Amino acid sequence: MHRRLTFLRSPAALAGVWLLLVAAFGLMSAISHRQALEQEVSESGRALQRAISQRVAQHDAHLTSLSALGLARAQPSEDFGPVAGSILRFYPRIVAIDLISVRAAEKVGVVSSATSADGTTADPLQVFKAVEKLPPGKAVYGPDAKPGHYRLMKRMDDALAVSLDIDGAKLVEGEELPRWALLKLSTAAGPLLETGAMPPAETSFLARTVSFDAPIASVTQPLRLSLQRHVTLAQLLPPLPLALFAAVSLAGLVLVRSLLRHRHEAAVAREAADAASRREALRQHETKLAHALRINSMGEMASGIAHELTQPLTALLSQSQAGRRIAAANGLADTPIDSVLAANVQQAKRAADILVRLRAYVGKSAPEAGVHDLGRHVADIVALSRIDLDRRGIALDIDLSDAPALARVDPVEIEQVIHNLIRNAADAVEQAGRGDGRVLVSLKAAGGNFEIAVSDNGTGIPPDILPRLFEPFFSSKPDGMGLGLSLCESIVERFDGSISGENDPKGGAVFTVRLPAARETTGREEAAE
Repeated sequence: MHRRLTFLRSPAALAGVWLLLVAAFGLMSAISHRQALEQEVSESGRALQRAISQRVAQHDAHLTSLSALGLARAQPSEDFGPVAGSILRFYPRIVAIDLISVRAAEKVGVVSSATSADGTTADPLQVFKAVEKLPPGKAVYGPDAKPGHYRLMKRMDDALAVSLDIDGAKLVEGEELPRWALLKLSTAAGPLLETGAMPPAETSFLARTVSFDAPIASVTQPLRLSLQRHVTLAQLLPPLPLALFAAVSLAGLVLVRSLLRHRHEAAVAREAADAASRREALRQHETKLAHALRINSMGEMASGIAHELTQPLTALLSQSQAGRRIAAANGLADTPIDSVLAANVQQAKRAADILVRLRAYVGKSAPEAGVHDLGRHVADIVALSRIDLDRRGIALDIDLSDAPALARVDPVEIEQVIHNLIRNAADAVEQAGRGDGRVLVSLKAAGGNFEIAVSDNGTGIPPDILPRLFEPFFSSKPDGMGLGLSLCESIVERFDGSISGENDPKGGAVFTVRLPAARETTGREEAAE
């Protein structure tokens, strides 16, 4: 096979094969489209032939009914007018019905006539001449002075005849005639009607006409139907499929020629790809080392900061506790001053616990976890965060169940995680500039886990940031360090939990912390102070 295709290496041979393939495809496509167009014209023509045949048969039936009505009464004109009017209303293609006296040429005249807006009363003399030699009960076709109209006349007896004025254009109703069709109705005497899409004045290259021709099934109305469609070269050979095949076939031939001529380059390309892959792996390894170095540097800096903050916190705690004792000694216990000092003592201890855990995290020694009620700590951190969010004009709601949610965690670290998520949600709401900004913190049981969800109605998470949410040192905030969510993930995973972030279909973002429920429910929760 390889030797048989070697001739394709020549550009001339490649072009020749390509032109041959395109020509073969064009020929098959033209034949296929021609057959489809001929079938469409034939089907449309047969449908119109059936419809028109049924309608002209109705004309004969009307003549028979009118003749029977006239012969059954001594004065035919008495009921002729109302019946003729009804026929005109229900069959708009019949535009005039005349009852003609035909006793003799000098005594012809219109006995009764009913016409619509498009119809004209028949010439009695012409009707007499048309039916003069007919036996009673026979009908005959005749021309009409108005273009596109014809007459259908029937001799009732020796004295009377009936004439129908029929509008040929109304034999085709509504959208029965396709937009592409040119319809012709003719008789042996010549054309009667021509309507529809007229052929262009100038014939394009390779254009042709597809036709359907058949007689209308009627003895009294010798009409012939002709349906034509003008077909252009673009319809026989649509340019888009031809261009697509030409492009695909050329691409395929060029690909085969390229494979034949450049097989050895594939090995070179694979080697180059392998080398690039090794360089990329080396780059990623260097990036990880750089991240590790930054993390170590941050750890040393955090250890120093924790050490420096311990002394002022200790002083703040001591002074606040001393202030409470002084207030109690002066009878100011349980007063607003005592409440403020108590809050200072509580937050100073919390800050001291955070520093202890920060130093433990930097020193690779994880704090000891215990069984705690998540609902209590969620409520505490929401109460602490509500002051800041109220100041920023953002509503902070909470949804907790009454049942205890016991999990094995470190309470301070879990509060850090929730506080960070609430702060991020508030930043997103503030960035959206909403007047109805809202953050919701909920806690619920889900199987053997508890789920803490922090949702907002802010801007949501851009799709390109979603995969990198928990990547260290990556932040979408101009002043962010990219460590908040990474530390949250580390804390949650240390308690065998998980954290995820996604966009809410209703708008905004949802971050969910999942923690396994504690198996032992008899442990006592550690005090907050």
